[in-house]
Amino acid sequence: MKELIQKYIFRYNNASPGSKVLHNFHLQFPEATNIDWSHEKNGVFEAIFRVNGIEMISWFEKSGSWLKTETNYTLGMLDENIRQKLELYGQIMSSILIERANGDSEYEFIIRDNFQVRHVFITDNQGKVLDRQNFDENELR
Repeated sequence: MKELIQKYIFRYNNASPGSKVLHNFHLQFPEATNIDWSHEKNGVFEAIFRVNGIEMISWFEKSGSWLKTETNYTLGMLDENIRQKLELYGQIMSSILIERANGDSEYEFIIRDNFQVRHVFITDNQGKVLDRQNFDENELR
């Protein structure tokens, strides 16, 4: 009830990330458009946005520190060697590049095999499969 009162009477928006987060976001993504912010339960702020038509999701701590960014890749954006390695498992339905503040990066792929079963693959930045699980369409990540 308190949030409802704050939102409508005082025009307070709990999803507003604050000046530190906004400053660092705009430094990192100066060309971002269609930005939509949300405040996650763990105190982290999430921005969903587009850069040059590509959808991205980025997370920041309240202090303004960037945590990670996920970029929805098209097949044309994938490195040819990585694409060829993953196509051995079936049709690539989606691919996401995950970049973390510590410098690590990996890909998440949803691949449909010849039996129309979908699998989630996690690979390193060279396409080496690190994890593979069946994709349960009834569960949202």
